[in-house]
Amino acid sequence: MPEQSRDIESLYRAHAPALLGYLRRSFGPALPAEDLLQETFVQALRRMDKLAAARCPRGWLFGIARRVGLSALRRCRPHQPLPDLAAPPQRAGAEQVELVRRALALLPPAQREALELRLLEGLSYEEIAAALAVPLGTVRSRLHEAVRRLGEQLARQRGQSE
Repeated sequence: MPEQSRDIESLYRAHAPALLGYLRRSFGPALPAEDLLQETFVQALRRMDKLAAARCPRGWLFGIARRVGLSALRRCRPHQPLPDLAAPPQRAGAEQVELVRRALALLPPAQREALELRLLEGLSYEEIAAALAVPLGTVRSRLHEAVRRLGEQLARQRGQSE
């Protein structure tokens, strides 16, 4: 057990800040991110045998965090909507920010989630595949389609606002 404690401690040091940010952005005020982070590492400790087989430990942890958050969300059924997860650049005008938010909201959930893991969390394609428990090719196609749809939607919205 001491070896597992060292392993989980090193994983915590390396990945807890990124996981906490992800949990805050993904589950917002509906669920306390710190509690979700703690449960993520409890689940990880219970599954340390699977860590050795994980190709991407970071992706493995993000997958656990995602499942923990979704499970908690299903249990609590929040009455308030989840926060908008889009974090557009600070220097963009308010109108541009709103256009991006509306376009992101129109993406299918699977594409939006993959895009957020890539852009907001900085995960590699392999890490996203591990986090979402899908093949690498599925990640590539989801991201490709998300970017294509996002571009079309933004072009449409800009055309309507002019």
